[in-house]
Amino acid sequence: MRIRSVCQLVLAGAGAALLTACGGGSTGGQPTPAPANSQPAEAMLAPKVAVPLTNTAPYEADPCSALPTSEVEKAGGKVKSTSVAQSIVGKSCQWTFDGGGGNVSAGFFSGNKRGLNSLYLENKAGRLTTFKPHTPVLGYPSVVYSKGDEGTGSCALAVGVRDDLTYTVNTQLRSGSPAVADPCGLAEKLAAAEITRLKAG
Repeated sequence: MRIRSVCQLVLAGAGAALLTACGGGSTGGQPTPAPANSQPAEAMLAPKVAVPLTNTAPYEADPCSALPTSEVEKAGGKVKSTSVAQSIVGKSCQWTFDGGGGNVSAGFFSGNKRGLNSLYLENKAGRLTTFKPHTPVLGYPSVVYSKGDEGTGSCALAVGVRDDLTYTVNTQLRSGSPAVADPCGLAEKLAAAEITRLKAG
């Protein structure tokens, strides 16, 4: 799954802003109160994050500083280059592996205020082709998901670090990667390394 596809998924779960109604008439010289908003509260389908991580702002702004390249290389092999991708849901860092190993990207998509719940809602609406609640990463709920981008070396793992924020790791590994047979294992290692850094900070 390319970065654009991941961003499309988290955006698809975003809701429109609610409009406030105003009363147009009066009764007995008194203003008519606006009707109560009858729209039901959005269902919370994702597991609640028991211990939210709140120190993410520096890494939302600079996603490549979230993980040292050495941590990425430990999990996935020699890194040739890094770059930052910007979308309307946030920034992500892409590490490209040497020797035809493909790439991995990761970031906090802070523009998606529904966090992990956006994926649960997308799945309920039938918009995902893969949706697998994953083993919690160091106690934080996670989901493996896709919208038609499944394939060898591909994995998208979203970890809820707060109810309104995920850390999402997306792999596009190729035959030169030692982790090509287990891309979700690589994604989990990088997510765990990031959570460890946040908890220590």
